[in-house]
Amino acid sequence: MQNVSRFEANLLRLLYYFLAREPVERVQSVLENRCEPPVCLSRGAVRLIQETLAKGTAYLLAQRGGWRDERHLRGFRVVSGRLWERTEPAQLGLSFSQHTLRFLLWITSARPGDKSPTWQPEHGKLTLGDLVLLYFAHQGLRDPKLESLGVAALRVREPFSSHGLCWLAFPEDFVQVPADVQPDFTPWMTGVGACVLEALQPDLEARWIFVESCKERIEQPATMRALGTAQERVLTAFLNAAEKAQRRDLARFLLRACHQLLGEAANPSMWTGALQTAGQRLTDRSATYQAATALLRQFERLGAWAAWGKSVWRFDDEYPAAQLYLSDWETYHGDVLLHRAQKIVRSLDPMRQV
Repeated sequence: MQNVSRFEANLLRLLYYFLAREPVERVQSVLENRCEPPVCLSRGAVRLIQETLAKGTAYLLAQRGGWRDERHLRGFRVVSGRLWERTEPAQLGLSFSQHTLRFLLWITSARPGDKSPTWQPEHGKLTLGDLVLLYFAHQGLRDPKLESLGVAALRVREPFSSHGLCWLAFPEDFVQVPADVQPDFTPWMTGVGACVLEALQPDLEARWIFVESCKERIEQPATMRALGTAQERVLTAFLNAAEKAQRRDLARFLLRACHQLLGEAANPSMWTGALQTAGQRLTDRSATYQAATALLRQFERLGAWAAWGKSVWRFDDEYPAAQLYLSDWETYHGDVLLHRAQKIVRSLDPMRQV
């Protein structure tokens, strides 16, 4: 049994919550009540934080999707198995810097929406471990019970405003981020960062299915345009980064999500059924429909990747990667999905309806 102070106990409870080991009801009062931080943490508390970070993040990534037997790229090779079989466990370690501890100290002593005291480190100074914890923290802070604490203010400030993984999983949270701030996917395309993205494929698939499924209930065109713009921004940045890094396999969750969304019964009303566009100008209605179908329009990019895969020769270095992508494309009936997506996009073009 390790004795810790009340502040340290609150900090650990929040950390457990972010790592899905505590219910939100156990931390709601901690986040609501501001608490003066101590001059320093005890050695025992620091040790508990280190152990929780090391074990909790590894367990959560394994639980989310690392346990799945999948095929992914390692260099120019395709490897199969669970995450720790595709990559040696010794190479999967996450390092955490002082910024993780400072974030935990700040979130324990202040409300998320507080501007003072502030916690706003430069995005480029964070380690991969810091970014992974912030992803899970963002996910935890999205709970509706915590919305009144000013959580939304965090999303427009660094490092969350350019956190590529948060953008990719929760595009609807970043509709207020300035246009000159772009999601950064550099940490997630190579090494352990790419392994994290592999493990979170089921989460990303479920999130995009959920967001797309909610569109049929959106009534206000402005709300739809804001959401579609955020989706367009993150998908463009993500697909550009995946193509540049030659990691098209990391976009598999999009194929799987579209496989669920674009079934035989897919129709335009699933994206625009509740929109109130009466009286809108033609250009405004066109922009609204384009926003509603942001994912469907980006699916054409995945179709272009399939065309690329068919053009790669057997003796090219990229041949294994091309065959892996083509295998995914065929498994999820990419040609059929692309046809359905294009048909829905065309049917919502106001110029065709005039």
